[in-house]
Amino acid sequence: MWNEVFKKDEIKNNELKNITIKGIPLLIVDINNSIYITDLYCTHEQTSLEEGFIDKCHVVCSNHFAEFDPKTGKVVAGPEGEDTKIDNLKTYKTKIENNTIMVDLP
Repeated sequence: MWNEVFKKDEIKNNELKNITIKGIPLLIVDINNSIYITDLYCTHEQTSLEEGFIDKCHVVCSNHFAEFDPKTGKVVAGPEGEDTKIDNLKTYKTKIENNTIMVDLP
């Protein structure tokens, strides 16, 4: 079911924002004016990825610098200095209608 997130002009290019919809904490990612939506929390130690940053089209966690591809949710690099394998992020389908970002949630 499609749910409104917020207006596209409420997020800047290369910005991370969080929102909770239907009790699901989400990370909204704008990379080169394309919108991606993933789970909000890093799969390593549950740090909010909104506190992180974007580097080379990847979302980087501020805690141990794990990197994720927001398009697929795949782990690009695990936590720095650790051999720990971590899970991929869940990603959600998105679209923009009438300048409103929409997310498909169960």
